[in-house]
Amino acid sequence: MVMAKNFSSSEKRILELFEMQKGVDIDNEYFIIENAGKPTTKKGEPKTDIYAKVMSGSGKVEEIKISFKQENADFIENKTSAERAEQILGPDWEEIVLASTMMLYEVFESKPLIYIDKQAKTEAGSFALGWKYELLNKHSGKLSGQVTLTKDQVMDVYAGTHLSADKRHAMVNGKIIPNSGVANAILITDSAYYGSCEEVLKDLIPIEEYVEHNGDVYFACKALNYRSFEDKYDGARPLAVYVDWKVVNGKLDASLVFDRPLLKNGRDAYEKLKKALGELGIKDASQITDETISPNVKVYRKGV
Repeated sequence: MVMAKNFSSSEKRILELFEMQKGVDIDNEYFIIENAGKPTTKKGEPKTDIYAKVMSGSGKVEEIKISFKQENADFIENKTSAERAEQILGPDWEEIVLASTMMLYEVFESKPLIYIDKQAKTEAGSFALGWKYELLNKHSGKLSGQVTLTKDQVMDVYAGTHLSADKRHAMVNGKIIPNSGVANAILITDSAYYGSCEEVLKDLIPIEEYVEHNGDVYFACKALNYRSFEDKYDGARPLAVYVDWKVVNGKLDASLVFDRPLLKNGRDAYEKLKKALGELGIKDASQITDETISPNVKVYRKGV
């Protein structure tokens, strides 16, 4: 939570500079700031975090569309849906995501699906619903690897060129501005103490230049679990690998589904799990015994 607060304060501070400063010097040419704000959409987020439109005395217009990144931020896309995967990866997106997860097939198959006790960050009482698909700028854990992308695909990851229309044409200060949600520059900093727009502009990296030096994109599959002791889970997040819960021969059983990447979500898996638990009269993980589960469902118990 601290990181999120720092990000918000830094972004807010930089936006305030554009809103308060009437003019700005760009490459020794004076521009008037005509509009500045944070692009927003009805659902989801555009790639641009800070938008500014400036005009010179000769009538030259420039749009500054900043994607704000903290220096220690790893995520590129942390809520990858089928729609977004197709926008980034093209018509073969299913095959690309499937190839990513199948690369780690044995690792997935070795994972416990029920946690009686707490293990690392996984809470006691958790049932696996599946794994989300996230794009990052570096390798991250055992369920991670490199995605093979073209330069254009990497460009879209950072700029959002092929975002859906509602995210490309975002709203700024109550007005829809064409392509305001498509970023053209990246600002990588943890500092909220810029003193002027010129200082901010000096640190901007054009998207094309950034991609030239940061062309590697990685994926990571992050677990989505049902926390049975709290009766909670993190909603309908799309899943790259889906846990198909069911009752077989009077016991709780499950299998991993790889071939429907991002087409099933956390709610789908949760509803199947709850239906199976209901059939067996199981309220939470404390009632899981060797007699109530299939032998092929791996269970984590501390010390076992």
